[in-house]
Amino acid sequence: MKRHRVLIGMAVWLAIVVVVSGLGIPQQLHPPMPQVILVVLTLLLLGVSLMHSPLRTWVLGADWRALVEIHLIRAVAGAGFLWAGSHGRFPTQFAQMAGQGDIAVAVLALVVILFVSPHRSFAPWVYGIWNTLGFIDIVHVVVDASRSAMANPASMAELLRPPFALLPLFVVPILIASHIWLYERIVRRLRGEEAP
Repeated sequence: MKRHRVLIGMAVWLAIVVVVSGLGIPQQLHPPMPQVILVVLTLLLLGVSLMHSPLRTWVLGADWRALVEIHLIRAVAGAGFLWAGSHGRFPTQFAQMAGQGDIAVAVLALVVILFVSPHRSFAPWVYGIWNTLGFIDIVHVVVDASRSAMANPASMAELLRPPFALLPLFVVPILIASHIWLYERIVRRLRGEEAP
């Protein structure tokens, strides 16, 4: 039931983002407002996950692989970046960096999910290494996109149009939060607060 409520909450959030994006509202924003919104959404999500809520229950009880599975969407995002970059919708260097990084993280996520059970004694280290690589990649992409947008808003304008607007308004906050959640779970295991 708790998981059901989390999924409903995410579905409502996604629906709002789809409507807002379809109305063209994000395209009217100018830097640094899109970056501020991304940060605020991420902090709100993390805040809710720290409160007594269905999301908190899910974060502490979900199989580690569920937290990693979320990142398989990065393969789709990465392919989208590469495609858009090849059609001049993003600067080529940014599109290649973001696209290749996202695809690599998604492939590694699949390997971890398929071959490393969270119950193995070495699992915290494997999941921790993957989590750190994935976190560094997404922070790098966000920082690079933000820097480019501040210098030349037109270079990142595609991120404010559908379907790419889903990334800063929905996908990226969830991905960043899930990295934090997995770090918390790993630390709890290493401290003996969570059973293998």
